[in-house]
Amino acid sequence: MPKYYCDYCKSYLTHDKMSVRKSHLSGRNHIKFYCSYYEEKAKQLGIWDSSESKYEIDLDYLTSQVPSPENFAKEVVREQEKSTVKRADDIVEEVCLPPPPTLSSMPAPPPSVLRLTDEHTHSITVNSARQDMGF
Repeated sequence: MPKYYCDYCKSYLTHDKMSVRKSHLSGRNHIKFYCSYYEEKAKQLGIWDSSESKYEIDLDYLTSQVPSPENFAKEVVREQEKSTVKRADDIVEEVCLPPPPTLSSMPAPPPSVLRLTDEHTHSITVNSARQDMGF
């Protein structure tokens, strides 16, 4: 029975079965050797320069999460919305109705349907509160 030779890893596999090849080709060492092989080929042809980095870290990236006056203003608006939404939620809970009855031959709707209706009502309340506050 012939053995399978991997050119990238420079090794023989014990069996020439498809399952053995498949597990070898998805292995960590094979992928590492595969990548290094084509990196060397690209360097030889002058296609790839290792100094060119696709993901560069610069000052803008590092300071993107630092607090600033704009972020502070957004946080204040969020806090105001939370206080407004709490009051609106209290009102919605007082008027909350039970789910509608179903036909005798039909099963009850899944609870997610009722939850999505609550979320829809909540989003309408939040948007109307924002418009009232002038945001």
